[in-house]
Amino acid sequence: MTPVEKFKNAWISKGMPWRVPFKNPIHVTDIAYALILYREKNFQVELYICKANTQSPMHTHPNVESITMYLAGDLAFAKDGNFVDLSQFQKAKENGAHMLLGKTAEVNDGTQAHALKIGSTGGAFLVFEHWKDGDPTSVTTHWEGELVGEMHAKTMEKAHVV
Repeated sequence: MTPVEKFKNAWISKGMPWRVPFKNPIHVTDIAYALILYREKNFQVELYICKANTQSPMHTHPNVESITMYLAGDLAFAKDGNFVDLSQFQKAKENGAHMLLGKTAEVNDGTQAHALKIGSTGGAFLVFEHWKDGDPTSVTTHWEGELVGEMHAKTMEKAHVV
């Protein structure tokens, strides 16, 4: 089990506590708002709420091992340039929750390029992160590849990344 998997499991078993850091907890791009829900040493959990009918280009987050957990909405994730069609899962369970609630993607070691496509309802997900080098900020600012727009560039500049 990888360090990020152990962290994810421990955070969930503790009842998914929130401890939003005082310094720079919110990061904004042209397609999403990100809020750091919890941070401990070089691990953290970020909540992403995404704008409908948008998409990110392929990108990486070097030296950040991560796991994405589906929460809500119409999301498709791409690996190796191919988006996974999740349309067959866009329905509710008997209890009213989304069929994909709590499902996770495989661990990304930070070198695997990926992208996100958001459908007409928008979407939300968590990212569990293990920062191998340096202190955690946000994967929104720790980004290699084409940015999603001007707002993303301003967020990167504000974080002194560009």
